[in-house]
Amino acid sequence: MAHQVKYLILSFILLCWILPVKSIIGQDDTVTEKSKRPKVGLVMSGGGAKGWAYIGLLKVMQEVGLEVDYVAGSSAGSIVGGMYALGYHPDTMLTIIRSVNWDDLMTDKIDRKYINYEEKEFGDTYIMDFPVRNKKVGLKASMYEGQVINMMLNRIYSPGYNIYDFSQLPTPFLCIGTNLLTGEAVLLDNGYLPMAIRSSMSIPAYFSPTSYEGNYLVDGGVVNNYPVKPVKDKGVDFIIGADVQSGNKKTIEDLNSMTSVIDQIIGFNREDANKIGYELTDLYIHFEMPYGMMDFNNYDSIIAIGEKVAREHYDELKALADSLNALEFKPLKSYTAAPLDSVFVNKLIVVGNKKVDASYFENSFGQFENSWVKFDDLEDVIQLAYGSKFFKHLFYEFQFDGDKTNLVLNVKEGDVGYISVGAHYDDDYSVSVLLNGAFRNVVGRNSKAFTDLVIGPNPRFRGLYIKDNGAKPGYGGKLEIYSFNFNVYDNPANLSAITENWNFTNFEVSLFAQKILKNRHWFRIGGNYEYFRFKSKLENEADSITDYNSYANFYFSFNSDTRDKAYLATKGVLSELRFEYVTPISSNWVQQVFENSLVFWLKYNQSIPVSKRISLKPGIFLGGTYQKGYPFSSNKPASTYKRPPVQHWFYMGGQSPVSYVNGFQPFSGVKFVQKYGLYQAILKFHVQYNFYKKLYVTFMGDLGANEWYAEDLFDSKNWVVGYGAKFSYDSFIGPVEVSIMGSNIYKDVSFFINLGYWF
Repeated sequence: MAHQVKYLILSFILLCWILPVKSIIGQDDTVTEKSKRPKVGLVMSGGGAKGWAYIGLLKVMQEVGLEVDYVAGSSAGSIVGGMYALGYHPDTMLTIIRSVNWDDLMTDKIDRKYINYEEKEFGDTYIMDFPVRNKKVGLKASMYEGQVINMMLNRIYSPGYNIYDFSQLPTPFLCIGTNLLTGEAVLLDNGYLPMAIRSSMSIPAYFSPTSYEGNYLVDGGVVNNYPVKPVKDKGVDFIIGADVQSGNKKTIEDLNSMTSVIDQIIGFNREDANKIGYELTDLYIHFEMPYGMMDFNNYDSIIAIGEKVAREHYDELKALADSLNALEFKPLKSYTAAPLDSVFVNKLIVVGNKKVDASYFENSFGQFENSWVKFDDLEDVIQLAYGSKFFKHLFYEFQFDGDKTNLVLNVKEGDVGYISVGAHYDDDYSVSVLLNGAFRNVVGRNSKAFTDLVIGPNPRFRGLYIKDNGAKPGYGGKLEIYSFNFNVYDNPANLSAITENWNFTNFEVSLFAQKILKNRHWFRIGGNYEYFRFKSKLENEADSITDYNSYANFYFSFNSDTRDKAYLATKGVLSELRFEYVTPISSNWVQQVFENSLVFWLKYNQSIPVSKRISLKPGIFLGGTYQKGYPFSSNKPASTYKRPPVQHWFYMGGQSPVSYVNGFQPFSGVKFVQKYGLYQAILKFHVQYNFYKKLYVTFMGDLGANEWYAEDLFDSKNWVVGYGAKFSYDSFIGPVEVSIMGSNIYKDVSFFINLGYWF
């Protein structure tokens, strides 16, 4: 059978090409022998992740020595086809594919360390968001912009950044896009190669459309997912067609995802183009597989299937290669392409910015002018700028002009604002609903404004204004209003006997200057005005403090947040070093109760991955208060001395990692704010285990003390030991958690429930 196939192919080549060429030679002796060999094109259909199968096919084609003269593809086929046209070896393609985090790439997720500090503070709490356009709340035009894909494509196709005519690539290439305004197929055979491929793979509603060479494009597979005819029109004689399409779904059960529904809808539009393509194909190879178009992480299995199917056509491919080489030997080209490390850039050009000042780009990207630009460094700065959330996308490309190369930033600025919603319940703060607003470039250029309104038994409002100057220092202001209640326990052994219920109500205004380092570290210096009221429902010595009183607060802080996730982090650091000087400024009796105080603390929590599923989570909190004349030891009664205002004390207990008051720190096995004083030291050692998909268990061990006098922190009889286990599910509404705990001051088992993101 194999010999028959080989004979048929060879006969086809000889009959169709040698005889006509001989006839031509008889008419014109100037026709060279080289014209005997027909041109062979490889066309690859779209199909999402299933397109990895083509790498298996290319491996077999290399093995049989089959060289092609033209490569074309649509959507996923354009990705693999473009790499092969540049001269990538199939093994190099596989290495690149394995190096990509496909979950992050397909969801446009950049590493959290690149997100601006204030964006982390206000952006890790909501379930969904809605853009504000033209003073109306709307919906997004697409799920993702393709920011991360743009960087990946620029890196992969960098060897061809200065080739604008795709026929001049090592192997001529074309791909297909769809004009979203006219519904027509657009031939992409010139321009900037990475953006051509980005245009060809823009799945409608999933990725945003792309402006390219005067067209507004989406996925080429919408109208022509198997572009054989455009290749034939280029003068190619023999077509090898590789196809991963599975046809439209026949049952409702198969339409079980958004992408399958989208693919089904657009599948009806491309049937005519497919029919023409099949009729013009000379050697057709179809890849049937159990994987879907979004199964990008199954690349090894898909490539293996691709190679298996290609080997079923081994004899045909080998016969074709031998037949072609019998007419004219053409050795395989050198498939040694690899991503570039750097490009020399002459000038920076920014396109599309209207609200963000040119100075912002100069501050961040000016370093790249007239210098060699490493892709690693450029991507780092791109992601830092994108992490500011000023932009829907910040694409880049290299513009080759004669002997010079410019770096072009193609900017699409974000919507005026976003309205976001969230919900939460925990045993400390009860049930809450969050309404969040984020507005950028509304109150001046390079500005950001955030608002949080928490509705529930413990209401809170936060407003933050930032003037963001990129790499240079900025400034801002903050307004915070909150009111919440909590119980106070005098007898730790009997937590059912609540001694008091306290209420904190605070109005606070802050002005500050800040410097942010790579969106991971943050210096801030400023001053606060506080208008505070403390109330107790049961009689005690502080019961008379029911009026609002004024305080000034001057502070310096240094914060770091390099965590990969705000919740259930597996790596990174969350830390804060803060000094604040608090002074009462009311003219009434409060000056007889509270004293000017220097309050300081260090908070440091780290997640250290020790395996794919296990992370160690050590932490430390050290806090203290300095007041002139306040003793180090407890030789005199506490009532002898004035203290700082109660909102600047340190409190220990509960499980809430986010609190209205800076001095509140969680502690396993201790009730919410069960212990309080002017000095606090806590050591934590937790172990987090991701035992199944989104399910986690965290084993908790805490050691600490909270006292009125610094000396008492070192007395072992005052040490509190807490322990427990926390079971977590990483849901779309945030962590859903149940904690089981105990401690040496409350030996009965206690429980804690949390539902949703903390805010």
